[in-house]
Amino acid sequence: MFQEWFRFSFSSLVMSIALGAIDGPIAYALPTLLGQVQAEYQKSAGISARFEERIQVKATKQNKKMEGRIWIKRPNKLRWETMIPDPNILVSDGKTYWFYTPPFEKGERGQVIIKKSAQVQTQFLNALLSGSFDFGKTRTTIEQKSDNVFLLEPQKGTAGDVKTAEVTINPKSKKIEKVVLSHTSGNITEIELKEIELSAALDEKLFKFVPDRNTDKLSE
Repeated sequence: MFQEWFRFSFSSLVMSIALGAIDGPIAYALPTLLGQVQAEYQKSAGISARFEERIQVKATKQNKKMEGRIWIKRPNKLRWETMIPDPNILVSDGKTYWFYTPPFEKGERGQVIIKKSAQVQTQFLNALLSGSFDFGKTRTTIEQKSDNVFLLEPQKGTAGDVKTAEVTINPKSKKIEKVVLSHTSGNITEIELKEIELSAALDEKLFKFVPDRNTDKLSE
């Protein structure tokens, strides 16, 4: 049961998470606040934050909640470390992804799923969390719902299974505090960021994963 939940959790994450550089000029004028956020984030190498993630699963009508920490280093490095309810780690160095589940009980073995970056092609959420609203040639509609809330609708087929993303900004700190994703499956993913730090430098060791001898490796 746990392994099924692990696969579901990371499958949802990979379909949502954007890992990759976003190139090309802005094809539209950004709303003022989003432009200010982007300018502020571009001063740093990346971000670190504590996250709370809630997933509403339409098919089973279940609600799942996870907590942990996230580190993003531009243009394409990520560490997503879930601590509650079950520890697991997603790491990318920009070329390879590692999806690691530690042993659930004493005496069991851990498991790591290894993927090439080319197998994970969506680029949308990581761009948002790292403060980038340059979507290059991708057509993304932006609607300002209130002073600090924006609804983004990416062109179909350019953001995995993400239909829309609602982004909430703290207007004083110019930091992204919440992203709510609506998926084509009907699922809803809400990611709330706290203790956000724009980092001048992030240790490269965060974005490497070396499994120990008690870990089963699965390459996909």
